[in-house]
Amino acid sequence: MALTVNAKTYSNDTPRTADSYRYVGTSNTATTKDYIDLKRIPPRAISGGYSKSRSQAKLTRTMTDGTDPVGDGIVTIDIALPVGAASAEVTALLLDLATWAATTAATTDLIQDHEINQ
Repeated sequence: MALTVNAKTYSNDTPRTADSYRYVGTSNTATTKDYIDLKRIPPRAISGGYSKSRSQAKLTRTMTDGTDPVGDGIVTIDIALPVGAASAEVTALLLDLATWAATTAATTDLIQDHEINQ
């Protein structure tokens, strides 16, 4: 299986564990990182409440100053959902976050300028 993200293809690599998998991008080399790690944590029974199903997506890419590498950029999405949550609510929650992540408040104010009170 391959992942396509903004017209970039990430090919499946070897599983890291039974609950973790890495997909490598075409720019991934020995010196340049370009990969997505997917991870799942099965729910555990807890007393007095709902157990949570947890998932994580992590994108790692070597960043440059326009020419030379300056370090790795890492974006991690951690998701924890109560077991039994309605599918429509889960979808709405994820779409709300995705929509916000594409706004100026996220990309410029928070991420680039480190402003949280705009």
